[in-house]
Amino acid sequence: MKNVVATLLLGLCLSSCMQTAPAAPVAVAATDAPIIKQSGYFRPTSLGDTRIKGVRYIGKTVSDIDQTIAFYKQGVPFDLVKRYRVPASELFHSEMMTKQHGEVEIALIRTATVFVNLIDFNPDVKEAPYAKPVYGPGYTHICFQSPAIDPALAKFEKAGLDMVSRNAPVDLGGYGVTYAYGRDPDGTMIENETVDRPRRSDSAWITHIGGATSDVDRMVAFYTKLIGYGARRRGEYANFKRIDDVAGIDDLVLRSSWFALRNLEIEFWEYVKPATPVRDEPANVDKIGYNMTAFEVTDADAEAKRLQKLGIEIVGAAKISQGWKIYYAYDPDGNVISIQQNLFAPKSQSIDDMLWIDPTTF
Repeated sequence: MKNVVATLLLGLCLSSCMQTAPAAPVAVAATDAPIIKQSGYFRPTSLGDTRIKGVRYIGKTVSDIDQTIAFYKQGVPFDLVKRYRVPASELFHSEMMTKQHGEVEIALIRTATVFVNLIDFNPDVKEAPYAKPVYGPGYTHICFQSPAIDPALAKFEKAGLDMVSRNAPVDLGGYGVTYAYGRDPDGTMIENETVDRPRRSDSAWITHIGGATSDVDRMVAFYTKLIGYGARRRGEYANFKRIDDVAGIDDLVLRSSWFALRNLEIEFWEYVKPATPVRDEPANVDKIGYNMTAFEVTDADAEAKRLQKLGIEIVGAAKISQGWKIYYAYDPDGNVISIQQNLFAPKSQSIDDMLWIDPTTF
C-alpha cells in the first residue's frame, strides 16, 4: 500500500539527508477520523557506494509450478525464461532449509519490472497450502499494479483469487488508487493496486515486495546500510477503517516504511495492533511462500565484503549456479536476502533493461 493516503496530507517536506526520521508514535484517540502521520518523500542525492543494481528476483516457494504458472498467467503478462532441475545443495546451504532435499525444480519468470523465481522443493509431491497471517512475520506479499481501464484484480478474481480484503477493491482516499489483498492457490498473498494514472504502459507490473515486522525501525536501519540510502517514506496509521478493510482486520495500528530501488520498492509494515510476532531467527527457504529478495550486483565478492564491514553476516561461501555467483544473508527479522552477480549467464537474465526508477527523483 505504498501510495496510502498520499493526497490526504498537506505540507509534506522533502528530505535530502541519508535517513528519514521515523514518524512520532501513533496516539489512538476517541475520534472517528483516521489518525495518519507520514514523512515527506526522501530522495537521496546519490545512490552511495553500493554495487546493487536493483532487485533481480523475488523468490517464491510453491507446491506446484504448473499450477502457479496457470494461475498467474491469467492476471499478469510474463515470460517463462527457464525451467530446470538442480540439486538443492547447488543453490542453498543446508542450514537454510528445514531438511535436506534432493533435486528441486525451478522456473525463472520474467515480468516487466523484476524476475520471479519459482521453486518447488518437492517436485514429485504436492505440498499443502500455507496462508501466512497478514501481520506476518516475514515477507507477506508482492504487489501488482494495473491501470483502472484494465484491472488485473478482476482477472485474478476470475482465476480463483481467495480474497482477504473486505469490500474490495478499497478506495483509501479518493486519489485514484484502490487496494485489495488476496491469496493464490498456495495461500500466498498478493496485493492488487488499481491506478487511474499509471506510471507504466504495461497491462500489469510488480511494484514491490512487502513484509511484516515487529520492529520497523531496526528494518529501516538495516536496509539503509544494505541499499546505501534511506527510506523513501515512513508512515503511521490508526483508526483507519479503510486500511482495516484492506487487511481484513479491525482496529489496526500500523507503522510503515518504503525503500525505492531502481526497478522495485521494498516495504515493511509493523503491525502494532495486532502485534507482529517477533522473529529474529533465520527463515527457511523451503517453506511455502516468498523465500527471499535477491539483489543483482556488479561485483558479488566486493559487495559481500562491504556488507561484512557493515556488520551484516554472510551465510557460508558463495554458490555458483547457472552462471551466477550467489551469496546469502539475513535481515534482522531473519528474512533471506541474496546478492547475485552474473558471471556467464545470458544477459537476458539480468535486470539492466528493467531499471525504470531513479530513486533521486522518484
